[in-house]
Amino acid sequence: MTATKSGWKIILAAVFGGLVLGVIARLWMRWISTEPEFTWSGTIFIVLAFTIFSSAQATVYVLRRKIKTRRLTSVIRGGGIFLTLPLFTGAGGGMFPTVALASIALWQKKIDRKIRIALLLISLVLPAIGIKGIGSDFGWNIPTLGRSLLVIFIYSVVILLLKPTVTPYIGPDSSMLPKSRLKQL
Repeated sequence: MTATKSGWKIILAAVFGGLVLGVIARLWMRWISTEPEFTWSGTIFIVLAFTIFSSAQATVYVLRRKIKTRRLTSVIRGGGIFLTLPLFTGAGGGMFPTVALASIALWQKKIDRKIRIALLLISLVLPAIGIKGIGSDFGWNIPTLGRSLLVIFIYSVVILLLKPTVTPYIGPDSSMLPKSRLKQL
């Protein structure tokens, strides 16, 4: 199988995965609402936002395997960041700090380990507040546990999918690499 064919398969799988994740996110939003409303425009936006996001991350992944220069990698990563932003409009805006901090903590390996651990711990503050709010609205019971685990799942997937966009460039023209590492590339 050629790299081009496998790249298209990865991107098509991401389109399907994004659709599924968008539907799950929309159902979760309805599940946590104390006054559930349904609008087609809202549902379509949410599903499209997740589909565009996952497709963009897959495209960044595929292109990063082919592109070997720092400049083009930076452009590709910038596109991946830009196409992530629709996830953080409306009610999703509150999760931006969590996703940003957790992604940096997980995928920016050049940052000192203690700082990365601190960023990861700070990233947990907003989800903890959100889960506390869900418990306040619905009481502490099995459905509340389900609501909480589902939001953790959704945003964990988002953070995991951000790896190709957040991971810095490491390649032959990287001035940050020691000479011994450059020989291994």
